[in-house]
Amino acid sequence: MEKATARHEKLLLAFGAIGAGFLNGLLGAGGGIILYFVLGALYGRGAKENLVLSTTAVMFFCLISLFFYKGNAALTVGDILRVGIPAAAGGLIGALLLRRIPAHAMKKIFSALIVVSGILMLVRA
Repeated sequence: MEKATARHEKLLLAFGAIGAGFLNGLLGAGGGIILYFVLGALYGRGAKENLVLSTTAVMFFCLISLFFYKGNAALTVGDILRVGIPAAAGGLIGALLLRRIPAHAMKKIFSALIVVSGILMLVRA
C-alpha cells in the first residue's frame, strides 16, 4: 500500500509541476501558486517550506521563459539586467526576512498579494 501511495503522490506532484510550468510559460507567472497548493495538499509541509520549494521551481520556470521570450521580443541584455539585478536584490532581502516572519503572517501576506494582484488584473484589463 505504501508503494501505491508513493507512486500516487509522485504522479500528482508531476502533474502539478507540469501544470505549473505550463501556466508559467503561458502567462509568465502563476506556476508557483499552483505548486504551493499542490505541495501543501500532498505533503502537509509548512507555509515556509512550500514557499521555498515553489520559489525554487519558479526560478527554473523563469530561466526557461527568459530563453524563449528573449527570442520573441526585442530585449537587450541591458533591459534584462535593468530588471534582473534589482529583482535579485529584492529576492535576497525577502529570503533573509523569511526566517524572521512567522508562518501565519506569511500565509496572510501571500494571500493578500494574490487577491490584490487578481483585482488589479481585472480592473486594468
